Amino acid sequence: MNMPPIIDCHAFLGREDHLGLTPDELLRRMDAHGIAMAIARPMGDGLVVRNREGNDLVLSSHERIRGLVSVNPWWGEQGMEELKRCRDLGAVGLYLNPARQGFFPTDPLVEPLIALAREFGWPVVFQTGAFVYADLLAVVEVARQFPNVAFIAGFGGFADMWFELPGAFGETPNLYLETSMIWAEAIRGIIEQNGPSRVLYGSAEPRNRYAVSLGSVRRLELEQDVLRAILCDNARRVFRLS
Repeated sequence: MNMPPIIDCHAFLGREDHLGLTPDELLRRMDAHGIAMAIARPMGDGLVVRNREGNDLVLSSHERIRGLVSVNPWWGEQGMEELKRCRDLGAVGLYLNPARQGFFPTDPLVEPLIALAREFGWPVVFQTGAFVYADLLAVVEVARQFPNVAFIAGFGGFADMWFELPGAFGETPNLYLETSMIWAEAIRGIIEQNGPSRVLYGSAEPRNRYAVSLGSVRRLELEQDVLRAILCDNARRVFRLS
């Protein structure tokens, strides 16, 4: 089967515990697996406390790496100003990790960030899967408050909340699945129940590997138009990529 151009909508750059990935190494892995573009977010201290440094890393990496930026909601107005700076530097979306950044998705302190993302036309990627902070159903509640914002379930609810996927997607039309850590049959279930337009390919490099994440999608033996939507077209639309 011919593979369409591939956009990876969730890679990480920086260092965290045993994981690390530089822009040069990400580009090498992209080339080895036919990835045309990656959307990358910070990890480690660049995600939690050194937001400006983490954002600068993903925003200045390479023309084939687009920035999915983050600020800790506890930074308040300082965080809002950082997102405005990132918008001017070409960021394409907002990434939030409740478990790492120390908040609940439904905390009111998050609302100004999401309202700003709505103003910018950005999708919001919430890390999901770790009970209680990254509860998928809490993200659903936020998505219902902001029906004009695309919310992407990072990791697809892996590992604690994956069983909530069918109900969550059926009731929340602005919720999208990112495929990086979820198994093939769970991806198939969302496609069969909701169509392919709400599924975006992600790798989770370096936590996961392109060979594994692409293998999960290939294993589904999808029709060419469905495969193209998941690997390329949906990301172009949701992240407003040229």
